Amino acid sequence: MVSLKAQLTFGLLAVVFYATAIVVLALSLPQPSPLVLKAPNELTVQIANEQELPITAFRLAAGERPADLTLALEEPDVLPTYAQFNGFFQQHSELHDALISGTLSAQTEAGERVQITARPRTLNDLPGLFWLQLFCGVAGMFICLMVWAPAPRDTALTAFALTGFSNLLFTSAAAIYSTRAFFIDGNLAMVLSAINHTGALLFSAALAVFLWNYPVRRNSVASTAIFYGAFLAAILTDQFQLTSTPVTGFHSWVMVIFLAGLAGAIRQWWDTRKLPSQRAALRWVVVSILAGTLFFAGGMILPAMLQVAAPAAQGLLFTTFLLMYAGIAIGVGRHRLFNLDRWWYSLWAWLLGGVLVMVTDLLLVGLLRLSGATSLVLAVAIVGWLYFPLRQWLWKKLIHSDRDQLDDWLAVSLPEMLTAQQDSNESGLRNALNAVFSPLSIEPCHNYTMGQQPLVAALNNQGKGLVVVDQHQQKCWLLNHAMQGERLFNKRDERTAKLVVSLYQLVARVSSAYEEGVQQERLRIRRDMHDDLGAKLLHLLHKTPDESKPLVREAIADLRNLLKNMEGDDLTLTAAIEHWHDETTRRCTDHNVRLEWQCNVEAKVLSMAKISELTRILREAVSNALRYSKSPYLRVTLESHNESLHLRVENEGVPLAEGGAPSGLRIMQERAIKMAGRFELNQSNNTWQVKVSVPL
Repeated sequence: MVSLKAQLTFGLLAVVFYATAIVVLALSLPQPSPLVLKAPNELTVQIANEQELPITAFRLAAGERPADLTLALEEPDVLPTYAQFNGFFQQHSELHDALISGTLSAQTEAGERVQITARPRTLNDLPGLFWLQLFCGVAGMFICLMVWAPAPRDTALTAFALTGFSNLLFTSAAAIYSTRAFFIDGNLAMVLSAINHTGALLFSAALAVFLWNYPVRRNSVASTAIFYGAFLAAILTDQFQLTSTPVTGFHSWVMVIFLAGLAGAIRQWWDTRKLPSQRAALRWVVVSILAGTLFFAGGMILPAMLQVAAPAAQGLLFTTFLLMYAGIAIGVGRHRLFNLDRWWYSLWAWLLGGVLVMVTDLLLVGLLRLSGATSLVLAVAIVGWLYFPLRQWLWKKLIHSDRDQLDDWLAVSLPEMLTAQQDSNESGLRNALNAVFSPLSIEPCHNYTMGQQPLVAALNNQGKGLVVVDQHQQKCWLLNHAMQGERLFNKRDERTAKLVVSLYQLVARVSSAYEEGVQQERLRIRRDMHDDLGAKLLHLLHKTPDESKPLVREAIADLRNLLKNMEGDDLTLTAAIEHWHDETTRRCTDHNVRLEWQCNVEAKVLSMAKISELTRILREAVSNALRYSKSPYLRVTLESHNESLHLRVENEGVPLAEGGAPSGLRIMQERAIKMAGRFELNQSNNTWQVKVSVPL
């Protein structure tokens, strides 16, 4: 197995090699000289770019042949019968052989006889329509390769890849014979026409299989066999000419198979009625396919079948297929077609970056066509001192280096782990693996079962993936395509992943050891306070006069709350409020103050730390009210709404200007802020109101 980017590189090089072969084959066709043949409504010959003379016949060694307008057809399969279709190739063979042998001449209307000779064809002789058709085929194949290589294999994906291959076949073959300079060897034209027909029929069959299996994957062997069987039957019918016309032997097969594929799209529409994401993907795919095929069918196939109008220019219609493939490419990012993530576009950035480097090389070669010693020295200086360094920098930016050294992966993984521990984030290992291996995607292993063996890392799918297991957290991660798809995972990556996991667990153990030390110290302090301070307070309670015993009991209660808080247990809000109510009632009774207690709260469980802070806030507010106030009442209101607890303490008292602000206000405010809450003090008409809001 080879890496993802290696697969793409080999595939793209194969396509480039094929396209180069097509260009070479097109250049092998003869270019008539010094005459240029045209075919608008009549065959003409232009002599020295000055005078155009209509041609009535061609003269060969074997005799005279009429200058038939059908010989200039761009696509011969639009002829009504296979007999005329075969005659087209036969006549071209005779004319081509005569041209090559130097025995071909043209007879004009004026009776003038003009000798026609062949010269080698150059790139400048290839018309723009040739390059346009070749580009359509190559671009479609590139997109199919970029989809097929990284995606999981299934029937629909294979069929989609076949549409790109078949599109390349029929566009490249047509590019050669449709842009010929009139003359072409008949046998070669027949082979190219057969390739064109094979590609067109395979395209329809593969597109039909794709529509029947995407986005709801049936993977039905029967339906797939039917469509590909129809393709084989159509090829045999067409190539052996089992019918009398290309309409029944070729065009009808293309249309019937294509319409059967659209029936599959209708079935998919029904199957996705309760699957909104699949319905959106289907809508996008169908619109893209219809945009790329209906124009060609309406402009080329239907006129040929009905024989009611001249077909449109085939080369221009081929560009509509790019609409289909461009729509599919956009749909990858919009609807995650074929389960490809947005990282798919990073592959395109890599591809286009490599193309940019090659194009730059070609442009530089073209610009530095210099001669002489001075020019040579100048060219070497420009290339060696400027271009090569910039080119290497660009290449390193596009092609990431493989970071396998210990210092490299340690430098990128350790910060991720430490940050995750500080943030209490469980994705520390995931971030570290992503930083070390830079995979195209990393996802949890949903179908992986933790075994008895302490597995840490293992290759998956012949090196395309790497499974990493954290036994401590009972988590599993699947990394796909190392280094952005540049290479496969290997045994060295297994060892590196094990080291990353070990380092992650070490960092986790250090953090756990710290927390455990804090907890042990807290328990020691709690134990000392319970044994020493608690015993002394109990002794003090028995020795204290009756009027001071309530204060000692409050101190003992505070100590108990503090010790319980250090245990870290939780407490219901209802239980805490009962404790607050009892304590406040006792204190108000001791000061001959009437307590008005209102409570309307939800059943919540709060940490002892928060309960302790709220207890101190309420106690301080009550203390201030009892200490600075001569009010006959104290009103305490507790409410909870919007996931917050609202505490309000109200009483009558002296104005702040006379009595001064209680010193405990600042402490209450700090406690509220510590719990991410708010503290307010309002004073109006000798009435004090303390408000505290704390999120639950």
